[in-house]
Amino acid sequence: MNKDSKAYSQKAYSQSVLYQLTVLLCLFFSTPIFAQSTTDSTFQPTDSAVNLLDSATSSVDSLGFNAAKHQSDLDATVEYQADDSIVLDMSEKKAYLYGNAQILYDDIKLNADFIIIDFDKKDVFATGIIQDTTQKYVGRPSFEDDGKIYEADTMRYNFESKKGISYGVLTTEKDGFIHGERILRDSLENIYVKTARFTTCNLPDPHFYIKADKIKVIPQKQIITGPANLVIADINTPLVVPFGFFPIPEKRKHGILFPNFGESVDRGFNLRGLGYYVPVNDYVDVQVAADIYFRGSWGATFRSNYYRKYRYRGNLQFSFNRNEFGEPEAPNFRVSNDYSLRWNYTRDAKAKPGSSFSANVNFVTSSFLKNNTTNYQDIISTNSNSSVSYSKGFFNRKLNLSLASNMNQNLTTGALNMTLPQLTANVSRQMPFKNFTAKNATAKSFMRNLGISYQGTFRNEISTVDTVLIAGIGETFGRPKLSTTPNFLEDVKSGISHSIPISTSFKALKWVTVSPNFNFNEYRYLKTTEQTWDSDNDTLLVDNNIRGFDRTYSYRTSIGLSTILYGMKLFKKESPLQAIRHVVRPNISAVWSPDFSTGEENGYRTVQTDTPSVFSTYSIYENGSLGRPNSGAQASLNFGVGNNLEIKVKSAKDTANGGVKKVKIIESLNFGSGYNFLADSFNLAVFRISGNTTILNKIRMTFNSSFDPYGYELTEYGTKSRRITDYAWNTMKKLGHFTQSNLSIATNLNPEAFKRKTSENVNEDELEFINNNIQNYVDFNLPWSLTLNYNFRATTPVLLESTISQSINFSGDIKLTENWKIGVNSGYDITNKELAITSLNLFRDLHCWQMEFEWFPIGRQMFSFGIHVKSSTLQDLKLNRRRSWFDF
Repeated sequence: MNKDSKAYSQKAYSQSVLYQLTVLLCLFFSTPIFAQSTTDSTFQPTDSAVNLLDSATSSVDSLGFNAAKHQSDLDATVEYQADDSIVLDMSEKKAYLYGNAQILYDDIKLNADFIIIDFDKKDVFATGIIQDTTQKYVGRPSFEDDGKIYEADTMRYNFESKKGISYGVLTTEKDGFIHGERILRDSLENIYVKTARFTTCNLPDPHFYIKADKIKVIPQKQIITGPANLVIADINTPLVVPFGFFPIPEKRKHGILFPNFGESVDRGFNLRGLGYYVPVNDYVDVQVAADIYFRGSWGATFRSNYYRKYRYRGNLQFSFNRNEFGEPEAPNFRVSNDYSLRWNYTRDAKAKPGSSFSANVNFVTSSFLKNNTTNYQDIISTNSNSSVSYSKGFFNRKLNLSLASNMNQNLTTGALNMTLPQLTANVSRQMPFKNFTAKNATAKSFMRNLGISYQGTFRNEISTVDTVLIAGIGETFGRPKLSTTPNFLEDVKSGISHSIPISTSFKALKWVTVSPNFNFNEYRYLKTTEQTWDSDNDTLLVDNNIRGFDRTYSYRTSIGLSTILYGMKLFKKESPLQAIRHVVRPNISAVWSPDFSTGEENGYRTVQTDTPSVFSTYSIYENGSLGRPNSGAQASLNFGVGNNLEIKVKSAKDTANGGVKKVKIIESLNFGSGYNFLADSFNLAVFRISGNTTILNKIRMTFNSSFDPYGYELTEYGTKSRRITDYAWNTMKKLGHFTQSNLSIATNLNPEAFKRKTSENVNEDELEFINNNIQNYVDFNLPWSLTLNYNFRATTPVLLESTISQSINFSGDIKLTENWKIGVNSGYDITNKELAITSLNLFRDLHCWQMEFEWFPIGRQMFSFGIHVKSSTLQDLKLNRRRSWFDF
């Protein structure tokens, strides 16, 4: 099978022949075995294999050749060469090849340190030699036939009959290795193995293997074995099968998925992930698995992977878990039905140029991650986001259509916000005067850069909770509607918007960029809002479902000015500090738009309040999903400044740049605000401050803050503060107040942990998957790794006590010995002085196996334990796969 079309599966190795043998050994005494009896014909030595080498004659002519060709009555020419010498015995018609000898015949290639060719019998004999100095056996024969490689201590092969016999052989079948004391190869390429060991361990002395006295291998079809048992660390286990028949086609194979063992305080001991794997075809596979709890809870999972090179890649997974907590007779007994739907799809850009499709769906009920996973990041997650999108370009991508659906889910409350769907049409910026010519440079630039674009959007938006959504889906498929189940479809908000921006730009005073802009927006809604006053109950009634087809619009114009200022300070050559470079990007813009809050044609209405003769104004479009006209006129002057600060220092390591290294002190530091001249109050906008930088190339820091220049006063009851129209300087003799601030600091103290893995001896598709999910692997090449995240958030109700939250999260591992690692994921809530959910992991690299023990001592009383066979890729890279309970 062409490997380019092979569907990749992360668990493909669990379907190897070894895995099937191990399954049968484990289940033999309780489960019927699919097998057929074999006879002594499974091992058939020939007479020609009794003596590997006849005595060489004493009459030898040394010709001193080291390369030659021989054409006999064979179908193809036999080519042979040797690094040391070639000796021909003309009377016996034999050739003796010494030193890194090689024979080429048709699709067959034989390498060994010493080879004898018998042209009369059409036999070839190959062996290694024992070095005089080290007394090691080197130059072992390696036989390659149509890509299949066999290694042996000694080997004999007949070109005419295509039969051969070997001693001390190592060969491969898919992901497994076959060791044999003696192997016979017949003319049909069938292999007969005496005293066989079959394993996935690639060491000369494997850690574990299936041991059988006789094995027959029919390449790409099946393995037939006599009595066999599992051997671990050279210790025979009691797991035995009397005989077996195992298919080994080139395609992936069916197989059992072994579970993880664990315990939960409220659900007892459990087996998670016990299932079966089915390769549907070359591109798609299917896994079904079950979770079994000894106290009555259970779960089921369906997962399918699909992959076609240069076409698409992805997976689909649906899980259902029924969890029972407590004893059925207890008053606190409860049942939780948890769902999870995950779908990932990525289409290669080369598959259909001009269009794209992608999906990243992660829908879970709010209790699913709480009850059914030990993945640390999932446990501490508070939100889940999903998206599906398709786009296509027309007319050389001047017109682009996109269809998208998005979902944001609050895992704490179960609240859902969905866009289902959103259709967007974009006309790229068209510049009708790009060839305009004029003597005046400003006019020429103005007209050439004048462009117009268009965006039209249709959107359906739904706000609900996950339980209501699941109930609604159940009704769609025929489940009776419950009297307590609201109809979430009544809350759908639909709307259409059109946006037409017109803009240009030109240079003024040589260094200033001027950017005029005009924007027109139109909104159309199928539902609007109506407010009425219920005088009988003194209540304001709000109805957001007034059906119709209402339209409104708005427009605004602006002009912006921006430039870039550079400052440079140079120091003497002998100084360690070579230069300081400061870049300032000031900008200012004027914005004008009329007041759209007057007149019913703009959608604004008045309603009586609880005070007689007092009315309040509202917009019938205030519940619209695409926006509405602004209330109040605007004539604003907005301003901002961006900063970047760098230094250059001497560095002996950075020779490519003349021994000078550039260091970023401040990557960005931005300030901004504005003043609305037409506002009736609060003319000056809140100041926004934001920035980010990287310290010592390891510590990433981001921050933002809001600074309010207006004063505050306490309310009547003194429990809240409210903003007043006077400046803080007039009322409180201070410039203002920081109302909200955020700071995030993150670092990985061993960045080598996230570098891409490379190897010339591993599966290309699996290596790509590893590099795309490197966070899911434990690297035994690294002595340690540590990731730290600090988060600070302060919200300041002025005149009252500030609300401050601080937390630190950390994860890492340390290498205890060559094959043992211990890891931890945890955090600390500094504000509440509480330790976060903590997991401790113990990893053991068993070369061809991997072991993981995970324990949650804080937050969730549970543990899990698993042992898994590793693929040859992970053995070569010395990686262990991190596994969560729903990851098979």
